[in-house]
Amino acid sequence: MSYTISIPENSAFTGDHMGLTFTHGKAHTDDYFLASRLQSKGYTVTADEVAGGEAVHDSGEVTEAHVSAAEAGEIPLEEMTIPLLKEHAAKNGIDLGGARNKPEIISAIYAAHAETEQ
Repeated sequence: MSYTISIPENSAFTGDHMGLTFTHGKAHTDDYFLASRLQSKGYTVTADEVAGGEAVHDSGEVTEAHVSAAEAGEIPLEEMTIPLLKEHAAKNGIDLGGARNKPEIISAIYAAHAETEQ
């Protein structure tokens, strides 16, 4: 998936920043983690692709398109947002226990999947 990164307060900026080349305040990346980090710093991030016929925007909101794509195995766990990981766990009856951050949640999901495969 590709993401468009926009600098809302400086739409005229052209140059390199955070490893991206911005032109007129916009840059593109395929790096989900960079996109989510920039979004947490106030940049506007939109997804450039479509999943399940609906535009997918990584606003942190869990949409039906996100859930459908995740359930179909189209989105790796590492690329899911925390809300989507929690939704995935709930739909699959996975107890996350004390998992609080993304790596802990992913580990709990993988552990649960490994137990069901045995």
